[in-house]
Amino acid sequence: MVAVHVLNGPNLNLLGTREPGTYGAVTLAGVEERLRRKAEAAGVELTFRQTNFEGELVTFIQQAGLAGAGVIINAGAYTHTSVALRDAIKGVDALAIEVHISNVHAREEFRHHSYMAPVCIGVICGFGVASYDLALDAIVPLLEKRAAKAA
Repeated sequence: MVAVHVLNGPNLNLLGTREPGTYGAVTLAGVEERLRRKAEAAGVELTFRQTNFEGELVTFIQQAGLAGAGVIINAGAYTHTSVALRDAIKGVDALAIEVHISNVHAREEFRHHSYMAPVCIGVICGFGVASYDLALDAIVPLLEKRAAKAA
């Protein structure tokens, strides 16, 4: 069975109330519920986590990568500041997709740079919470292909 870990960084626990004009009205629990239904229908084992702590995200990435799971990560502001997250993805050879709810390239200049993007297989941004759905659709066949090569 393919496994995917959806990892969420700082302030994403505030979805639904934080800047609804930018991030929408769906809560993080709502995102999780949507993805669980989608994953179950596809036969995908889903782990869904959120933390406001960088070191905890590093641990989550390491756990996922070492278990051979795919990673969908919305690192929030850590995207633009954390070499540690980048190194964790690369260090465990995690198959990872960076996700953002808003279009970070249409926002403040400091949001245009990602430390993680160079070690991720792709970046999806600007589609609201559907960015998570798109990432799940993209990562599952890649994980299946990786598993087939290993077999």
